[in-house]
Parts: sequence; C-alpha cells; structure tokens
Amino acid sequence: MGCCASSDAGQQNAMTVSSGATPTSDPAPIKKMASASMLNDEDKEEVKNNRLSVRYQAKEVERDTRGSATKSARRSSAPFDKAHIGTKTRHGVMPGPRGISNAKINQDRGVVCWPFHGSLNEALLCVFDGHGSKGEKASEFCTTQLPELLEKDHDALIADPVSCLERNICKLDQLLLGGELGQTAMSMGTTSNVLYMKGEELWVACSGDSRAIKASRVGGKIVATDLSDDHKPDLPEERARIEAAGGVVTAGGPGGRPSRVWANGRVGLAMSRSIGDGECKKVGVIPDPEVKRYVLKPPKDGSSDGDLFVIVASDGVWEFIGSQEAAELVATKNHASDACELLVKESAERWRREEGNYRDDITAIITFLPFLEDWGTSEGQAAGDEDDTHEVFIGRGTKGISKLKASDTSPLQPRKGNSKPAASDEPQAEDEEEDFAARRLSVTNPYADGDDDEWEKLGDGDDDDDDN
Repeated sequence: MGCCASSDAGQQNAMTVSSGATPTSDPAPIKKMASASMLNDEDKEEVKNNRLSVRYQAKEVERDTRGSATKSARRSSAPFDKAHIGTKTRHGVMPGPRGISNAKINQDRGVVCWPFHGSLNEALLCVFDGHGSKGEKASEFCTTQLPELLEKDHDALIADPVSCLERNICKLDQLLLGGELGQTAMSMGTTSNVLYMKGEELWVACSGDSRAIKASRVGGKIVATDLSDDHKPDLPEERARIEAAGGVVTAGGPGGRPSRVWANGRVGLAMSRSIGDGECKKVGVIPDPEVKRYVLKPPKDGSSDGDLFVIVASDGVWEFIGSQEAAELVATKNHASDACELLVKESAERWRREEGNYRDDITAIITFLPFLEDWGTSEGQAAGDEDDTHEVFIGRGTKGISKLKASDTSPLQPRKGNSKPAASDEPQAEDEEEDFAARRLSVTNPYADGDDDEWEKLGDGDDDDDDN
C-alpha cells in the first residue's frame, strides 16, 4: 500500500508506543523540541533518506502459551518524539461465569501517519471503534485503507481538504460493504474520527461517537473545546433523517441506556453515522463525516494563553469522563505518553466503578502542541519521496470474545457496583441480563440465533495495565 514501506507479513499485527510535547514547560525547550528533538539525529537522517519503516507490536497480541510476547515481535523506538504524540489502547472485559471478568476482543483500532505523504508538515491521526460481531475487522480495514486512499488523492487533499475527506471516507464505506467483508459488514461496522494536520491548520472528520477535543489555556485556566460532535440517533437533525428514511429511533433512558436506530427489529445501532452497518444504511444511517476546520494557536511562551494539545479517543474514554475533565487531567502531565497512560487508566477505573465487570475498549491519541509548523512551509517540507510515510498502528490483531450469549453470563455485575465479583454463584434475573445487553451490546441482538463459531475466551480476569 502507498504509505507503508514494509510488507513483511510478520509485522502485520502492530500498535504504537506513544509520543507528544509539553503544554506547561519553558518556552525555549518547547520550541527546541518541536524543531529538533522530534527525531533523534540518526532517525531524522533516515527519514530524509527515505529508509525508515517502523511498525509496533501490541503487547496484547501474538502471545505465546505463557502470555509473553513472541520472540518474532519487532520492537523499535518511535519515528517521532514520544513527548509530542502519545497513544494508548486497552482491550475491554466482559462478564464471564461467576462474575469473573474475561478479556474481550479489542475492536478499537487507530493509526498515526507522520510524516504524511513525504511531508514533515503533515500528519494523519485516526481512531476507529468497531462494533458488532467481528467489528474489529471493520475498524482494522479502515486503518489500512484510509491512509492509502488519502495518499492517492493527496493533490485534492491539499486543494480542498473538506471535500477530499468527505469523499474518501464515504468511499471507505463503499469499499467495506462492496468487498470481501460486505456480507459481514451488514451487521457490523465502526466509528471514524480522522484528524488531518497541515502546519497550524487542522481538519476533523467525524462519523459516529469517537470524539476529538482541543485543550487551551485561557486566562490561566484549562478550557476544553469539542472538535467533533457525537452522532447520536436522538439528535433532532439525525433523527429527522432516519425517520424520513423509514427508520425507528428509541430514546436513551435511565441507567445509561443509549438511544438507538433499529433495523429489521433486531439490529440496534447506538449512533446515527458509521462505516459499515449495511442493514442500518437502509434506514437513514450514513457514513458521511461532519468535517470541521480549525487553526491551532499554541502559546508563544510557557505561561501565555494558547492551544496546548489535541485528544482523539474512542467512547471508552468519553463514557464516564467529560471533555473538560479529560483536558484538566491531561494538563497535569508535560509528556504526551504519560498523559495518554493516565487518561486511559482513569477511564478504565471509571468503568470498573460504574459497570463492575464490563469495560469497553479504550483508545486515545494525544498530540501536544506545537507539533508541525517548524518543519516547513504550509506547502510542506519533503521528508524523502512521496511514499515516505510511517504508519503507527494501534491495537491491531488482538483476539478474544466478540459477543455475549445469555447462557454464558452469570452473574452480571450491576451498574454502579463495586469492583468485586458478585457473591452469589446464581445467575442474575433475565431482565438484568437483558438490561445489560440493551445498554452495552452494540448492533446485533445477542439473543437472536447466530453463528457462535468465532467465540474464543481469553484469560480469567485479564485486567492489567500492560495493554499499550
């Protein structure tokens, strides 16, 4: 593919180690880091000579029987400064027998591309949150295909980023539904939040509820600004479109029950825009992203007002942490990798407190500012030839269970419960199981007949902090 220099099959399961910059440090170090320390001297020279190809092995994939990473996993340092871009993912957990939390498949995927299209002045940051049985296939398809589509259409991306992002994300949906995964993608799909950075300009293209925010210092205080809107079915404009197409929308309710779009009475999608989800496309769900443009203005020195960092994350972060709280939390760190670790860890703890033995997948990318503007002009500074782009994948290749069957769920921990397993070994009442499914299981009704061949349980409480 166009933006990956390595085709080694043994490196296809990959994810990133982090990186980022300082919102609160002294002005001189900030400027120096943005221009000189984003790569060490050796890696910077390799970038310019178009020799660098970097992939990262996820700690939670390619395990041997003892749970350690296989010897074949390739480990390397990041092609950018870890203080400037931080990334982190954690697989979710599901209730298993006797209330034990079992590892579930990580359906989140993400990718950081920098330099992008051979330009040190451009970057692409993407988060895709898969849902439904085999939804990880949709999110992984997007991580590999979208950078390639945008590279091939790079002239249009430079000339008209809004139209280019809209066109190619819709094309991504067409390719998924029209390709080998087409039949499967009728009842599974993924969110899409794509950030294209060019110098001080930023375009955010969102379909679904993986949110992007910006944090700024205003009058000495941290202020969060949502860069994208969560596309929920009960929003007036979204609901009107769905109902005009013959779809049915149910409103959100007590206990965290989300609003949903229903297709055929059995497919309930908790968002109004997505990639895939072919059945729901018949009733008004669309892939079209909402694209917004921003101009980033980092502070002129270490204490003045300005834009400090950008976060893009799956709803595993946003379920229990608001945009403002996330911004304040991240602002306590001066290193993006540490900030990402803190945000994901706090998100996981909130899930533990609120949902007991269920946790959604959690993925975040944090970019501290300034990041790109010192690398070249607005037209971009060449890093090598046009194919000199480095894809840093997040959360690829993980395995686990991808859906929940009523007969295999006992007992389920109640919402707002503590982190300990329920004392009783008896299954919970059927209405509690159904309530859990209604709140937490995306897309396909888990009580409908289906193929269970893909089930694979991993672990008996895999809830550590090592899922980078």
